[in-house]
Amino acid sequence: MEGLPEITTTWKRPADIKFPTTWHRFETKSKDGRVYKIRIEDLTEERTGEAIDFLMKYYFPEEPLSVTSKILEDEISLMIYQYLLTQMIAQNISIIAVMDDDSPNPEIVGLQLLSVASKDDPELPEIPAEALNKKRKIYMDIRRNHNPFEILGSDLYLHEWGICVAPEYRRLGIALNILHTLTKIGEAYGLKGTMIMFTRTESQKLAEKAGFKLYNEIVYSEYTDDEGNVIFPVEGTKSLKFMGKLF
Repeated sequence: MEGLPEITTTWKRPADIKFPTTWHRFETKSKDGRVYKIRIEDLTEERTGEAIDFLMKYYFPEEPLSVTSKILEDEISLMIYQYLLTQMIAQNISIIAVMDDDSPNPEIVGLQLLSVASKDDPELPEIPAEALNKKRKIYMDIRRNHNPFEILGSDLYLHEWGICVAPEYRRLGIALNILHTLTKIGEAYGLKGTMIMFTRTESQKLAEKAGFKLYNEIVYSEYTDDEGNVIFPVEGTKSLKFMGKLF
């Protein structure tokens, strides 16, 4: 994107790990008795646009920091965010949950955009976008004195850029299965763990079920600017939680 330096990531997916890989298969049943067969697999380049559209439709309109920073109303922030997501997807480690059928492009019902962060990665350049900078600042603040590389004792860790399930497929355990699948992925790549920001009460509870430990927390109502104004007036969730899991 013009005006924004190319994002450089040090980690490369090992050539000996098949791409795409199906990481997990499971069956789940809705309250009305309908059975769904789901598989979790690598997100391929061909479905990058579809994955970003999925986030635009289901993630950004609900995720607390995106909503309260009004990122959907900030055209520059949104363009840059989409660009960054495309760069991260290019690492070929993000995953999608799809219907487990014989369709060449099975329906995406959930996803988690992932990357591998390295100590050797250069700092993300300053971003000329108000809404995105708000999110970036709180992420930097919650990591202050809680360095993922030091916590995990490693130069690499599994990083996350958003987890989302389509509304009609929620309460089927898809997000929980996605979080559990991170262990399989991390072990396959020789990673020691993952560190993730969970912004909603629902995802925080799922993280606990998946074995994540709380490392730091910022209460939204206490996170204010120099004039004492709450920067993220989130409703329904008390705090942002920085949580991690060892593999």
